[in-house]
Amino acid sequence: MFKWFKARFTPPAPNRALEIEHADLSMTRPLLRFSRAASARYELDTGVERGLHLRQTILIGLLFYNASGFATFLLMPDVLVLALVLRLLVVTPVWLLLAWSVTRVGGAMRERLVTAGMLGAVAVPILLFGLSRHPLSGYGYLEYPLMLVFGGMMLVLRFPHALIVTGAAAAMSLASIAGRSDIHPELAGSFAFQTVTASFFVLYGNFQIEAVRRGAYIVSLREILRSIGLENDRRTLTTLSETDPLTGLANRRALDAGLAALTDAMPVQTALLMIDVDHFKRFNDSYGHPRGDDCLRAVATALAEETRGSQDLVARYGGEEFSILMRGCDDIEVERIARRLFARIARLGIAHHGRGDGLQSITVSIGVAVLSAGHRTRPGELLAVADAALYEAKRSGRNRHVVRWVDDRARAAA
Repeated sequence: MFKWFKARFTPPAPNRALEIEHADLSMTRPLLRFSRAASARYELDTGVERGLHLRQTILIGLLFYNASGFATFLLMPDVLVLALVLRLLVVTPVWLLLAWSVTRVGGAMRERLVTAGMLGAVAVPILLFGLSRHPLSGYGYLEYPLMLVFGGMMLVLRFPHALIVTGAAAAMSLASIAGRSDIHPELAGSFAFQTVTASFFVLYGNFQIEAVRRGAYIVSLREILRSIGLENDRRTLTTLSETDPLTGLANRRALDAGLAALTDAMPVQTALLMIDVDHFKRFNDSYGHPRGDDCLRAVATALAEETRGSQDLVARYGGEEFSILMRGCDDIEVERIARRLFARIARLGIAHHGRGDGLQSITVSIGVAVLSAGHRTRPGELLAVADAALYEAKRSGRNRHVVRWVDDRARAAA
C-alpha cells in the first residue's frame, strides 16, 4: 500500500534543461492558465516555495480554526459535541496530513489536495449553522466568509480551484440558509446577500493576486530567456569568429588566444607544431582550387583525429599551413604525435603527381617548438622557433619534422 502511495503521489524529478518556446509564454484568461510547458517551468521554479507557504499557512489556519470552537460554545452550544468531533477528529488530522504532504507531491496533486481540504473545512461551519437552532446561532454564520478569505487570500488557491471552492461553498451556504425556517426572512436575505458579496470579493481578490503573480513570472521568464538567447548568440558569434570556415578547425585568432596564455610560466611542458602541406601551390596548379580545398579539409580532419582531443588546439594557421598547440606533453609524446601525423597523411593517399621531387602523393613537413615546464616565452618567440624548425624541415627535403627548444640554454644546463 505504501509503495502504491509513493508511486502515485511522488512528483517526477524536475528537468532543469526544460526548454520553453517564446510562443508558449502566454497566460489565458479568465482562468489564468499557462501553457503546458510554461506550467511545468512555473512549478519547477516556484513549487518548493509554494509548498512551504502552504504548510506554514495551514498550520496557522488550523490554530484559528480550532480556536473558533469557543465561539461555537457561546453561539451554538446545541451542536457543540458535533463541532468538536468534526474539528478535532476529522478536519484537524486531515489538514495536518496535508501540511506534511504539500512538499512531497507534484504540483497538480498538491493543489487538488488543498482544494479538497478547503471544501471539507468550509463545509463544517455551514453544516453547524444549518443544524443549530440556538437563538444566537445566526452570529456563527460569520465564520463562513472568514473561511473563504483564508482559502482565497491566505492559501491563495489557484484561481480555477478558488472558483470551485467558492462556488460549492456558496451553494452549500444558500441551501443551509434556506433550511433555517426559524430565521427571520429579512435576516435570511441579508445572509444570502453576504454570501454572494463575500464570494465575489474573495474571487476578485484571488484573481488579482494570481494575475499579478503569474504576470510578473511571465515577464521575468521572458527576460531570462532573452538573456539566455543573447548569451547563446554571443557564444555562437565567438565560435564563428574563432573557426576556420573551410576546415572547421580553430583559426589564427583562436591560436593567438591560446598562445597568449604562455606569457606566464607554464607548469607543464608545451609544444607548438607548425605543419605545411608540401608543394601545395603545385597541387592547386595541377588539380584546381576545388580539389585543393578538398585536400585541405582531408588534412585538417586527419590532424584533428590524430591528436589528443581537447588537450590540443588544432588550428588552420593560414593557406596550407596548420598548427597544433600541445599543453602538458613530454618529448616522447611530441615525437609520437608527429609520427602518427605522417602515417595518417600517408594513408590518405591523395595523389600529387606534379610535385617534382619524385613522390606521388600529398605529404607534410612539421616544425616543432618545445617550451620546457616552468619557463615562459612570448607568443611571437614560440612561433618564430616553430617556423624556423619548419623551414629547416622543408630545406632538408620535406616529409619530415624538426624539433627545436625555445629554452635551449636552460635545457642544456638541465
